[in-house]
Amino acid sequence: MTLTPTRTTAALLALLALLGAVGAVTAVPDARIAIDAVDASSSEPAVGERTALNVTVSNSGGSPAAADVRSVRLFDAGDAGDVDDDDLRDEATAVGALSAGDATDVVLWTRFDEPGEHRLTVEVVAEQEATGGDDDGGTVTVTRDVVVDVQPAEVALDVRTRALSPADLRSDDESEGAGGISVGGIEGVFGGGSGGLQAAEEDEAESVRSADSAVAVTVVNTGTSTADRVSLTAVGAPVGASGGGDDAGDGSGDEAGDDGDGGAEPTVEVGPFVVEDVAPGEERQVVVDLGPLDERSDVTVTAAFRSELDAPVGAGANRTAESTVRYPPREGSPTVTDATVRTTDDGEVVVDANLGNEGTGELEGVVVSVAGAEGVDPTPAGREYFVGSVGAGDFVAFDLRTAANASVADSVPIRIAYTERGVRYTETATVALPDSSDGAGGGSGSGAVGTLGTLGLVGLVGGAGVAVAGSVIRRRDV
Repeated sequence: MTLTPTRTTAALLALLALLGAVGAVTAVPDARIAIDAVDASSSEPAVGERTALNVTVSNSGGSPAAADVRSVRLFDAGDAGDVDDDDLRDEATAVGALSAGDATDVVLWTRFDEPGEHRLTVEVVAEQEATGGDDDGGTVTVTRDVVVDVQPAEVALDVRTRALSPADLRSDDESEGAGGISVGGIEGVFGGGSGGLQAAEEDEAESVRSADSAVAVTVVNTGTSTADRVSLTAVGAPVGASGGGDDAGDGSGDEAGDDGDGGAEPTVEVGPFVVEDVAPGEERQVVVDLGPLDERSDVTVTAAFRSELDAPVGAGANRTAESTVRYPPREGSPTVTDATVRTTDDGEVVVDANLGNEGTGELEGVVVSVAGAEGVDPTPAGREYFVGSVGAGDFVAFDLRTAANASVADSVPIRIAYTERGVRYTETATVALPDSSDGAGGGSGSGAVGTLGTLGLVGLVGGAGVAVAGSVIRRRDV
């Protein structure tokens, strides 16, 4: 008899527990809101970089109720998953309603002050719509954590310069009057050589073609932070200002050679020209016209900029990167080959040789002569050998005559003067005199060609040809 109340009590307790469980289930909102994904705009953002997190929020297709997404918030993750308003990084409100099966994307923004792994919490708050009956809606809150690996910031620009040739400034359809240039990726033209190159977009092609001294400048962001307020300046220093010489150069800006006169006035100063901001991994290419240059120059192009990391402290353009290009470039390369040196019966030395062009550009107005040296008489004025033009890979024969004292001199210096892209150059090659054992009179011998000596800048000429004073101008074609 005492067992019955006990069993009845246990049954009642089980029934109450069951009813309580059913009540808990019915209290769960019908809207099945979920955070499907949280994707950062950069897999490894850098310190100070403005980073976007794209949050995908959905209402399950099996949900019997629609929901109005009131807010999507981004927090620093607290201990044990707790979040606090003090840790709020960004918030999007009034996102909109989601029917069953709908999804939407919300973008939240943040920055990181320290490198390393940062755990963030995304919180979505939605109000479900009432479905009738006893269901009067309710609030749904879901969260999801995400870990972002933040890298140390790196601010770096790489500046590359290339001297443009006339061929670079002509497009394939220029003959049809369409204009344009063949420099890939061009985004702007700056300078003021021929009437100014800061022209309207529709006039850019014509302006570039009229540039006096065009240089392509490429700015590449090799760092992890955006470079903004980028500006370009170009300053030229004379090459061989004292006439001491020059080198062949290739326009890449890294050749060795005469540093020129460090105290000389700049040959050109242009800029600053403002370039668009350059994001990490991006590049900008522009054409800078240096204007008329009256002598060959080492032109240093400097890019001044600041990064987004500098912006909070109000810093100006306090970072720089630079590159140097020799302008105008030299594409021709004169050389003396197949030289035969003989001595006539009256003691005159005759040099019979070829002037070749090993370069890729045409040599114009070429004149060869014997340079004065100890024991060697220079070619008298007016008796130089006028070669004319020598194309790339071509050669022209010439002969020169001089008087030489074999007891003093062992070679004959050959001066080569020519014009390339409007600049007049002078180079010197040497050929060996015949061995004295061959006899001073009536003998003949073959002399080896020496290495080209230094070249000197004579000046800038407007035309391709050159006038040679005097009554004797000779050329022998082959």
